Amino acid sequence: MIKKISVYLNILSNMGPKYVLFRSQYEFQRKAGLLKKRYPTTFEKKTFISLENWRNQKKKFFFDSKESLCLPKKEDDCLKQEYSNYKKGILRYFNSKDYTIPEDSNWITNPETGYVYDKDAHWTEIRDLEKGKGDIKYVWERSRFSFLYTLIRYDYHFEKDCSVDVFKEIEHWIDSNALNMGPNYKCSQEISIRVMNWSFAINYYRYSETLNEKLFEKIMNSIYWQIDHVLKNINFSLIAVRNNHAITESLMLYIGGLLYSFMPNSELWYQRGKSYLEKEVNYQIYTDGTHLLLSTNYQRTVLQVLTWGLKLSNANNDHFSRGFYERIYKCLNQLFQVLNIENGNVPNYGPNDGSLFCKLNNKDFRDYRPQINALSKFLTDEYLFEDLELKEDSFWYNEENVLTTPFSPLLQNKLNSFDQGGIYTIRDKSDFSFIVCKNHLNRPSHADNLHIDIWKNGI
Repeated sequence: MIKKISVYLNILSNMGPKYVLFRSQYEFQRKAGLLKKRYPTTFEKKTFISLENWRNQKKKFFFDSKESLCLPKKEDDCLKQEYSNYKKGILRYFNSKDYTIPEDSNWITNPETGYVYDKDAHWTEIRDLEKGKGDIKYVWERSRFSFLYTLIRYDYHFEKDCSVDVFKEIEHWIDSNALNMGPNYKCSQEISIRVMNWSFAINYYRYSETLNEKLFEKIMNSIYWQIDHVLKNINFSLIAVRNNHAITESLMLYIGGLLYSFMPNSELWYQRGKSYLEKEVNYQIYTDGTHLLLSTNYQRTVLQVLTWGLKLSNANNDHFSRGFYERIYKCLNQLFQVLNIENGNVPNYGPNDGSLFCKLNNKDFRDYRPQINALSKFLTDEYLFEDLELKEDSFWYNEENVLTTPFSPLLQNKLNSFDQGGIYTIRDKSDFSFIVCKNHLNRPSHADNLHIDIWKNGI
């Protein structure tokens, strides 16, 4: 009994009363079946807007459609191989390992262990940590639909219409995953990434003959209920998680309100999403630009997600406070200061699960230059790198869409002290040292204090 009390007191001390109270209530509601009742598993199909009216609406995406794009085209061998692998049923997971997806894939099988999740179980009943199942992220990875960027980019650069494959994948997922059932509704960040990637695809194929009225209505209904799920469960990320999940989900509500303003509750999505996003950025990004997760890769994913928000808000003449932009600018600067100019690598510091939500270039996963180049162009109206391949992300986001009052262009310093994040750097041209020494301001996922990277000639 004394040992249990000690454990509970330790949790309370580490996590705080707000977290403990929320998780206790959340788990009680989940086990009692009360949480389940908030998430319907069936719905009556609605026509939110006709396909024709949607095609003609004034709300802006990064681009109008593939016909409006004028990016430089290049038939790259790397992209060709990725597309060839897709056609053979091979997908790369976590930017590191290839798996063959069977033709009768059901979206709920872990390719690493072969474990098949129960598609008829409500998401509140799915356990993501059980012996023999393996990591649930192996199921989530494909359902993020990040692989669509391979098809879309191949479509554009090789002028090969891939709309049939793209919409076949989306429709098959909808038909295979009943609302709020199975593992793919377990995580709201995964839902948010999926809807973001679908949104990119349907805007690219806005005028495609493959996108007919019936299919459009099916996709819109699925998007509506997935965003509804994110709204209902967002307190879990805002209170219990409070990391990149909260930023991604807040962003999804915000851009959901912008892009799908014809849907019920879109104004609520917009208002809450924008409010949450401002608060989370100010909380998660310290005033020196370091991110509370203390991970270079997660910092990149956060900045890429925020690039979506900044670009779409600006395109729709909807703006944030100057302080909001400044905090993101400082975060970009901090990541740029630890970047190797020659190859785009950074110290592999902190958690790295291979995440990169939307890959819009042919560069290696560890090359951070394309993503930070796009954000730099928006915030400073200047590129950090002039290589065309390193500009492709920015081209897709519309390079002319930039902040009205830009910040100063970024330059790498010889010495940097990011005291809140505990990161210190010394640079002499291509030679670079990275040292971590800090007192944690937030609960750390790792305690890699006194970490040191020494780089010589890009190695």
